Amino acid sequence: MMISPKRIGFFFFFFSLCVAELHGATDSEISFWDTVKDLKQRLELTEAQVQSLKSQNEDLEKQVEKITKELKTVVAFTATLQTENLHEVIGPFPEDFTLKYENVITNDGIAYDPNTGMFTAPVKGVYFFTFVIFNPWKNATGAKLMKNGEMVVSASDNPPGEDTEDTTSNSVTLLLEPSDTVYMQMFANRAVYTDGNRRNTFSGFLLSAK
Repeated sequence: MMISPKRIGFFFFFFSLCVAELHGATDSEISFWDTVKDLKQRLELTEAQVQSLKSQNEDLEKQVEKITKELKTVVAFTATLQTENLHEVIGPFPEDFTLKYENVITNDGIAYDPNTGMFTAPVKGVYFFTFVIFNPWKNATGAKLMKNGEMVVSASDNPPGEDTEDTTSNSVTLLLEPSDTVYMQMFANRAVYTDGNRRNTFSGFLLSAK
């Protein structure tokens, strides 16, 4: 059977179209998988960014919580030696004696215990303490501020002279951990005088929580 040149030409034209279409489909398929790959990479990058933002948000929440806690944490106290009696001389004793400042003026945060004379740090932070000791009698006076059983600072004074009334004082800033204790001890063989004038004071407050 003879095929006419016209049919042969049509066949080659149709074949060319099919090859061109097949080639086009292959390019389209490659383009599709490239797009999928690109989208996958973008998705992974977005997931990493979301995770990073989540971590940053958690850190910010912790910082806000810490700052809020610090703002709410108020610790401050002032107390004096007892004033129930008209006057009283405490000491002298043969050993160091822990002073109990029983007359509480301020005790915000309830960190000072007048029954023991001890301040217990409720939070880690920088605290400021100050004390004043008064003695008008013939005995020398002196006391030391203690932290966890160790002396930090002290103050003392010789027996009063012509003025008959002497005071001595000291102050200190301390970095304390939770449950650290701070209290006052009178030196052995020294004395302190107290009366209704509240001249023997022990005070402290939180400067900055850590």
